[in-house]
Amino acid sequence: WHTKNWHWAVALDLNLPTGKYESGDPLRSVGANYWSVEPAFATTWMGDDGWEVSVKFMYNVKSKNEDFRLAEGAPKMDYQSGDEFHMDYLVGKRFGEWGVGLSGYYLKQLTDDEIDGRKIAANPGLGTAGRKGEVFAIGPSVSYTTKGGMHFIGQWQHETDVINRFGGDKVWLKLIAPL
Repeated sequence: WHTKNWHWAVALDLNLPTGKYESGDPLRSVGANYWSVEPAFATTWMGDDGWEVSVKFMYNVKSKNEDFRLAEGAPKMDYQSGDEFHMDYLVGKRFGEWGVGLSGYYLKQLTDDEIDGRKIAANPGLGTAGRKGEVFAIGPSVSYTTKGGMHFIGQWQHETDVINRFGGDKVWLKLIAPL
């Protein structure tokens, strides 16, 4: 939906259990071996002077991973990853076809992970209940938009304030094409 300066969308994402999964060996597992459903709401304000503020809110609900093993050869167990709220954001300025700004994301896990219906114990010394993950990321974004509406976007995002997750840096290269 669109007005002069505001744009918004509602979506339902479905994430499939794709990618190789090797229980007990995270270095050889590209996939997580579960389905998830994610309602989303996104909005953008585009000012007349080229300023842009965009945000996308999502809530990810995951199915069980029924092939989880604590170690190679151990019996299979049901691993239930916790539900997560996350949001992506961008604050930037457009100069004709080009745009620059800061982008990133915030993720907070709202329910505990469980194995066979039992909550996983807290990590000692972290001062957090359960194993709920949380992360904030920020970094530069550069975009180019063609007259036909195709968008090329490059982003680098550095993760900070990481709790119960792997932390690091992400580089995104996006191509968005109108249908």
